Parts: sequence; C-alpha cells; structure tokens
Amino acid sequence: MIIKLGNKSHTQSFKQRVYASLETPMSARPLGKAIGLALIVLIVLNALLVGVPDRDLEGQFSSAIFIFSVFSTVVFALEYVCRIWVADFVYPHLSSVRARLRYIFSIMGIIDFLSFFPALFLLALPASSAVNDAVRIIRLVRLIKISRYMRGLRSIGQVFVKRRQEIIAAFMVLALLAVASSVLMYEAEHAAQPEVFDNVLTGLYWAVTTMTSTGYGDVVSITPLGRLIGFVVMVISIAVVAIPAGIFSAGFIEEFRSEDADNNSAGDEPAGDEPSGDEPSGDGVVRL
Repeated sequence: MIIKLGNKSHTQSFKQRVYASLETPMSARPLGKAIGLALIVLIVLNALLVGVPDRDLEGQFSSAIFIFSVFSTVVFALEYVCRIWVADFVYPHLSSVRARLRYIFSIMGIIDFLSFFPALFLLALPASSAVNDAVRIIRLVRLIKISRYMRGLRSIGQVFVKRRQEIIAAFMVLALLAVASSVLMYEAEHAAQPEVFDNVLTGLYWAVTTMTSTGYGDVVSITPLGRLIGFVVMVISIAVVAIPAGIFSAGFIEEFRSEDADNNSAGDEPAGDEPSGDEPSGDGVVRL
C-alpha cells in the first residue's frame, strides 16, 4: 500500500539542502559544495575589484565590471533571503520568527545585509562620486563573509569570546603602560624639544611605537632622563607585549584540540539505524 505525503516533505528536504549548501557546504551534496565554492570565489573577486576605480575603466571592460557587480549584488541578496529562510535550522531551539530575527540582527546577518543593500541602493538611485566611493568601501564587508568557510577565522572568533577577560586585562595593562610612559616622556622632553613633544598625545605616539618595537625615529628622546625612561619602557614592553601573544597562542591550541576532540567523538559514534520501510522515500511517498 502506498500513502502519498503532501508537498511539505519536498519543501523540507529542499530547505535542508539549502541549509547544508550555505552553512556546511563541505558536508553537502556535490551541488551544495559547488554553491559554497562559488560563493567563496565571488566574495574574493568582489574584494579584489574594490581597488579598481571606475574612472580607470573604459569600454567593454567597464561594462563587464558593471554586469559582474549587478550579478554579485543579486546573488548576495538571494543568499541573504535564503539564510533568513533556513535560520530556524541554525537556531533550532528558537521559534521560526525568533530564529529569523536572531539572524537578521546578528553580526553576520548585518554583514550579509551590508554586502548587497548599499550596492542595490546605488543601482536604484543616482549618487555622487563620494557616495560611490563610500559604497565601494562598504563592499569590503563582503570579505568578512568568507570567515564562514574558514576554520582558522572561526577559531579566532571563538578565542576572543572564550578568552575575552584575559585579553581585556592584558590590553588594559598595555594601555596603562602607554599612558604612564607618555606622560613621563612628555614631562622629561617637553622643555628640551617643545616642537617635538608639544603635547601628551605626541608622547603617547612615542610610547606606542616604542612598545611595539616599530621605532620610526621621528620622535626620539635627547635628555638623560628621557633616555632612561625609554630604556625602562623598552625593557618592560618585552614582557608586557608578549602577554597577549601568549593568551592567543594558548587559546588557539585549546580551541583546535577541542574541535579535534569533538570531531573524533562524532566519528566514533555508531551509525544510525537503517531507515524503515515506513519512512518517506525521495519522491515524497511512504511505502508500507
């Protein structure tokens, strides 16, 4: 006996494929992998074309770039709509409406919106060259979209979230050292070279370039006290500047080990049971 199901199963199956193509393209079907790879290539090409001014384009090349820009805008707009549609798969613990709102107002949702809307607005309404340049710069946010497909970039975000307290504390120590050394250097050097150390901000500029070992050489100390302060700051900076690097290194190692452990545990799980004869087949039919 055959019982036909409605179109709901077809829609749900198609929705799952769209979700896999957008969120996990490497584990999707060949078509999903191709869509994910095409999006990555499109993102990179758009980032490269930001540096090509419109005034340097002529003739057919200019027309080709314009067509490509329109095509990219349409594709990113469709991607945004599809991501809103499958948001309930991304946030399964929320209702459909709340899941879609969660995506729309998330950081990546805002980035997805900015990746197409300014260009769409520019296509619909005429704008000055300044607005065109601003929109071109805004298009750089499209490059952030590639973070979805790169494990390393996702890990950086996870490290920032998990180690945020240590990172904030480390940068607060750096900020305190920079401010203190800038005030001391200003007081030590202002009388000897007022045209160079004209305010505390100049001292702060010196402190940052010294702490980071940049040392442009445009602002230097000439008094004995100023040189002593510079010596102390450089010695302390060796230890203080290394603190954030150590935090990031430990965070990356922990994150990669955690991901590897999760992948290994997932691979050790027994395979699910074979589908029974009562489950719907690919054509939306239950065979009993």
